[in-house]
Amino acid sequence: MKRKLSFCFPILFAVLFVFNGCEKTAMNKTEKNHSEKGYQNRKKAETFLEKQMQDSAFYYFNLSKEDFLQKQDSLNVAYNLLMMAQLQKISGDYNGCEATTTEALPFLKADDTTYLPEAYNLIGMCHQELFNYAKAIEFFSKAILLSNDKLNQSIYKNNRAVVYNLMNEHTIAKSEFEALMSLDAVKQNQETKARVIDNYGFTLWQMKNLNAIDFLNQGFSIRTSIQDHNGLVTSNYNLGEFYAQRDKNKAISFLVTALKEAKKINNPDDQLVVLKLLYQIENDKSHLENYVQLSDSISKVRQLAKNQFASIKYDFFRKNQALLKLEKANSEKELLLEKTRNRNLLMWFVFSFAVLSATYYIYALNQKRKRQIQEQSYRTETRISKRIHDELANDVFTAMTFTQTQNLENPISKEALLDNLEHIYQRTRDISKENSDIRTDENYEPDLFGMIDGYGDTNLNVIRKVNEPIHWQKITPEKKITLQRVLQEFLINTKKHSEATVVIIDFSEDRKNISVTYTDNGIGLKNTQQRKSGLQNAENRILAVKGNITFDNTIQKGFKVTVVIPK
Repeated sequence: MKRKLSFCFPILFAVLFVFNGCEKTAMNKTEKNHSEKGYQNRKKAETFLEKQMQDSAFYYFNLSKEDFLQKQDSLNVAYNLLMMAQLQKISGDYNGCEATTTEALPFLKADDTTYLPEAYNLIGMCHQELFNYAKAIEFFSKAILLSNDKLNQSIYKNNRAVVYNLMNEHTIAKSEFEALMSLDAVKQNQETKARVIDNYGFTLWQMKNLNAIDFLNQGFSIRTSIQDHNGLVTSNYNLGEFYAQRDKNKAISFLVTALKEAKKINNPDDQLVVLKLLYQIENDKSHLENYVQLSDSISKVRQLAKNQFASIKYDFFRKNQALLKLEKANSEKELLLEKTRNRNLLMWFVFSFAVLSATYYIYALNQKRKRQIQEQSYRTETRISKRIHDELANDVFTAMTFTQTQNLENPISKEALLDNLEHIYQRTRDISKENSDIRTDENYEPDLFGMIDGYGDTNLNVIRKVNEPIHWQKITPEKKITLQRVLQEFLINTKKHSEATVVIIDFSEDRKNISVTYTDNGIGLKNTQQRKSGLQNAENRILAVKGNITFDNTIQKGFKVTVVIPK
């Protein structure tokens, strides 16, 4: 059962009205720079609040907030949001209250010592009601550190100690209440003094300390003398619970008084708590019936309030969106008219300049492409020539020498010659395959994947990953050829230089690009200058088609590169 504790609300409406009065006095000097509509709507909200018409109050606080938002008056925006959050809290919408309070935070300066501590305190109370006790303590502590007001600091500390009690950390709560009772700010404020003393008595009772009754009675006495009706509900309830196992008649007397006080201040939550305890003591079904009826009524009223508050905020959101669209449409219309006025003057100049620029650009692009093709052809021819010289010429010469020096009628010599010729033939096919024409039609993907798989053998496991079908038809032939050549370059470098045993090639596609991530588990690039120079061709190819290539230098071992080809 939820214990009845004195939980302080320094940000309640009376306090915020005082802040508001001070704020208006300070702002009169610059009244011309602020929205008069904002003040008028806030005054309407406060009038409805006094009449307990919470939905109307919420509506006008929100309207006032929007007025001040247009004037970039941050402090007044925050004030209205905090008032709206309080209304949501009273209606039991703790998640909504926290969201609205959080919305107010960006409008407050980090060193604000008036509204910001109150906002943190309110968020703490929301977390307490939602049983997020660790978060509640965090925000109460923030409020304590930021506030300059001794009384408010005491109130925040009281709230934090209450949460420690709810967490069964009674020793910590006892220490905090004892420190509070010694403060001048608490002693000089009878309402806060009674609250702290009563909470201290409750804590002692939780710790099985019979001295608790002295403090509970003391708090009750102070509250009676100052006619603190909210506090009297708590004191009467705590005394009723204290005597529940000792003197049932006395307990019932206190609880009946607590129920009357709760009805007097129209606090249905307190009524529910008292009715529940009365039923437990007396086992009177009328208490249970009243409890169920009141609980259902509260749930319906609060749900309606939550829906109403959410509807008000949503309607304002839609209205603002419509206004933004209208403003955008008007701006676009004005811009279009301005462009129309200037277009006739600039049309021929722009047209001529565009034609000349396009002609020059096309010419330069063609020239650049021709140079790239020539350079690529030269590099390809040079590479083929070098490979034939380095890889085949010596082997052919060795084979020729073998035929001249060995007896080919010997089966062993003959077999060795045939193996050597087979090896030369396979390497010749590899060179031919690497430099053969690439089909870019519907056969592109099978050819590409066939080329990739062809590099796999007993020493190298090549794995392809394609999560979704790739739309190759959206890629130009030039880019397809580039991608295949680049992957071929990676695979050649892996086989020659990396000492890798596994290669993973991951294909993916988004709305704008096709991406390929190539990874092997070899020795990497750090100490392999030959391999680095071999990959320069791949990088040049990708950049030539306006793609992007990224070498991952963060991995400790192996080689990883990501290639992005635009559609």
